[in-house]
Amino acid sequence: MKQFDAEILENRPIAESWRELLLSWDEGAGEPEPGQFLTLRASSFSDPLLRRPFAFSGYTGAPSRNGLPAKSASAPWRATASLVYQIRGGATRLLSELAPGSRVDAIGPLGRGFGFPDADETPVIAGGGIGLGPLLFLAAAIAERAMAERAAVEARIAPLVALGFRSASLLPSIALPEGAVVCTDDGSAGFRGTPVDWISHNAPSGKTRLYGCGPLPMLAALAELAAERGWPARLSAEQWMACGVGACMGCALARAEGAGYLRACADGPVFDSTAIDWRARP
Repeated sequence: MKQFDAEILENRPIAESWRELLLSWDEGAGEPEPGQFLTLRASSFSDPLLRRPFAFSGYTGAPSRNGLPAKSASAPWRATASLVYQIRGGATRLLSELAPGSRVDAIGPLGRGFGFPDADETPVIAGGGIGLGPLLFLAAAIAERAMAERAAVEARIAPLVALGFRSASLLPSIALPEGAVVCTDDGSAGFRGTPVDWISHNAPSGKTRLYGCGPLPMLAALAELAAERGWPARLSAEQWMACGVGACMGCALARAEGAGYLRACADGPVFDSTAIDWRARP
């Protein structure tokens, strides 16, 4: 984790009230993992007072480290990190108005990530809406890891990805993982229903590991599905946060067994599906 000054390289609309932000990344902060997040302060003024948390939707190291180009042609010689965010209030509205070349105060990477499936497990990735960004990062990281371990490529199983949206009008203009299934509540695009509905009818028969991110009701349904099928599952809670470092308890989630709470920022945001009472009211 490190606090540093990041340059905005791109800040583009991808759907109604949704944007994708590409930032320069200080490699001294460490390489973020899928499921981790950063906090941003878009203004030097006291309003908005609190920093805002955003999950990583992608990361590319500088060519000197991994031989890969950065994602932005305007910044080919630096590490970059991306995030997908929704304009929901004054802070995100302010962020959406920042042009390339603007600077933001960043702290990251923060939190615990998803981890990776075993070589003999089929990864099933489900979510949507506010959970889209970290799932894009996870799917890309799983694919990249398989390519890096060339001797095991044939043994690894491609992930099944199901992403949910309310309607076709909210589908983002962003590259989705190869073979991803689009689910819409109204049937205006892809499968009519939720990612949980689709997975319930198209689940793999072998060893499976489930990953999810999205609204709490969706996470609750994914946790129940994982319990029914006997799948290990890792779910990311997109919880409101105040401090982002575990000090304020503003992002507490009820433990599944016994009294007490876990903090989304410091103990998560990714949890084993059995650790949280996903049906409890926040």
